[in-house]
Amino acid sequence: MRAVLVALVLAGCGGSTIGTGTPTPIGSLRPDDQVLLGDFSRVNAVASSFDRVYVAYPTAIGIWRPNERRWDVPRSPPNPRDLEGVRAAVIDPLDQSAWFATDNGWLHYSTGGDRWDRGVLPGRVLQIATNPFDPARGIWFRTTAGWVVQPTIGAATPASPPSTLKLAPTIDDAARDLPQLRALGPTLLVGPRLQPGEFTGAAPAVSGGGWFLGTSNQGLLYFDRTAGAPTPLGLGIPSELVGAVLAIDGGVWVATDADYRTGAAVTHVTSDLGASRSLRGGRSQGMPFDAVRQLVAGERVLWAATDRGLMRLGIDDERVNRFDESRGLPDDRITAIVQHRGRIVAATLRGLSTVDSSDALVRLVPSFQEPATALASRGDTLWVGTNRGLFALVRGSNDLRMPEGLRLLTEGRTTILGVDYVADTLVAMTTDQLLWRDPVSGAWNAGPLLSLQVGRLRVLDASEHGTWVGGDRGAALVYPGAGIARLLTAPGDLPAGVTGIANDGTFLWIGTPAGLVRFRMSQ
Repeated sequence: MRAVLVALVLAGCGGSTIGTGTPTPIGSLRPDDQVLLGDFSRVNAVASSFDRVYVAYPTAIGIWRPNERRWDVPRSPPNPRDLEGVRAAVIDPLDQSAWFATDNGWLHYSTGGDRWDRGVLPGRVLQIATNPFDPARGIWFRTTAGWVVQPTIGAATPASPPSTLKLAPTIDDAARDLPQLRALGPTLLVGPRLQPGEFTGAAPAVSGGGWFLGTSNQGLLYFDRTAGAPTPLGLGIPSELVGAVLAIDGGVWVATDADYRTGAAVTHVTSDLGASRSLRGGRSQGMPFDAVRQLVAGERVLWAATDRGLMRLGIDDERVNRFDESRGLPDDRITAIVQHRGRIVAATLRGLSTVDSSDALVRLVPSFQEPATALASRGDTLWVGTNRGLFALVRGSNDLRMPEGLRLLTEGRTTILGVDYVADTLVAMTTDQLLWRDPVSGAWNAGPLLSLQVGRLRVLDASEHGTWVGGDRGAALVYPGAGIARLLTAPGDLPAGVTGIANDGTFLWIGTPAGLVRFRMSQ
């Protein structure tokens, strides 16, 4: 995606065509047109100046603006693995760019032109330093082969270090200035599920009021010398394993699954990526689930479809209310949820349930005890995807019924993994294609095979502008009855296959097992 998307002409299959003004992702002409949020719970290095703090994460660089109390859009190097070996950082006094010491070399990032450079040094790198009295000469590195100075342009040369060198600060420097740090550290760095952490980098605030501290499990902290505890400065998401995405006004909620290092979490990220806040449960137990497959917003709460039941998460008090088999849920494995007639409905592997006004679970269609795989609501009708096709539950009925036209089209043997509306057109997603109902005639039609390019389909996000589908090999914008209008491939445009999609008209958010990608949309 290196060029602006031009007008698209679709080869129709008999049906809808793309209207003008349809929002689609543009190419990465600017750094914030395509942004990857990865594992931002671990910090490799920190460097600070009067107006910015550079933070090196394993996959990107964050820039905190202390005077404005916000984050810039994180920047990823051309080779995502470049930052994995970063161990220390300094800010160039000449132009406020950032230099990072790696195991055997250096990495240089300049916000002007979003420029990245890298180089190898003789021997293993031990320290990095600047010379404020001669900044034009370059950045100094102490290696196992001796001291070298690296200019912005050209090769490093051996040199004797001047007495005016300013070494990159360390955790020991911070602990000497903040004696309480050593005593509080073991407690402060205990993460969810009592996972221990450690400090990984430090940089003093130029104001002298405290220190910016990098950690291995809680991202960046700011420790004010007059405070009893540090302030988290959250950026992005705490894990790369995105399970579900929900776009709301002003941002997005992202559910990340548990892995060997961290527990599951649900994180709110603002649209400009300037701030984030995670709901991670209690310190000892974390969240009472490991995986989330869908999120739905309620009144100051989030509903989550998880592997251990239906969860209601308080946005303000972070309280978790769990609805599981012990409370009457048919099965703890939730595949989909939806708001229907003012109540939340959960699809499980053994039927459907809803939560009534007294927080009691009520079984819908007691005779239906099969896996439900997708849900959608429109008016008084609840659409239910199953392994045997798409069924409707209408008000006043206790039975699920399949539309006759769809039964004839699929012979009643098609698994439905997603269902929603594009304007007034009902769309259902199988593992390979979209099925759609003509809003005028009521006839059902099958679209072209999408799995040939996108892989096995897994998620669907429909809107007034079309349907985004995600699969093992990427994501695509599709219109009922037409081919692919926009294709995002994995790897390439995306780091991995798709686990979640949300489109708010301004940004397209795509979750993957390797992070969250935000694309800017263009008319």
